[in-house]
Amino acid sequence: MSFFQKIKERLVPQSGSENATPLFHEEDQIRHEFLTFPQAYRIGILCYYTDPEQQEIVIAYRRRLEQLGYDCDVLMYHDKKERDNNIVLNIFDQNDLDRRTGMPHSPKTDRFILKKFDLLINLYTQECPPLQHISKLSQSRCRVAPFMEHFKRCSDLMILIDGEPTLKHIVELINKGLNLKPYERKPI
Repeated sequence: MSFFQKIKERLVPQSGSENATPLFHEEDQIRHEFLTFPQAYRIGILCYYTDPEQQEIVIAYRRRLEQLGYDCDVLMYHDKKERDNNIVLNIFDQNDLDRRTGMPHSPKTDRFILKKFDLLINLYTQECPPLQHISKLSQSRCRVAPFMEHFKRCSDLMILIDGEPTLKHIVELINKGLNLKPYERKPI
């Protein structure tokens, strides 16, 4: 028997041994499910900053959800290193990415990943690996995105977009598809 095989037998428990404990624990599995607005309270929105007009659409959408009684948080990605003074939403940029992997690695992105949203809405159309990474690791109960190829691995519910996908059109289809109405507090 080789030296490496002996080490492997000592480190990795064999399936036949009763008192063996696994070296590697499976990660906690998040139970994703289909939710609509009446079943949700905490809403998370991920978006990609391209221009101030797009930011105004997201701000108006967040304001509308909050007026209807929902708790709403927004995280926006800006792909430039320099900060734009016109951005008022919670934002992360290339300074918040891990240098080796290029994936988000900062306290603000980690907080967003770990927050237990009822709905996580992906409001962007182009492929963006940092935002897709956050969506994939999210602790949210239902992750919603437009029906596009690059969202398949990081979404639980995909909204079919007919025509040219614009941000306003995506918001309208999500509101219609998920039955947006004022939040009603559940009886205790």
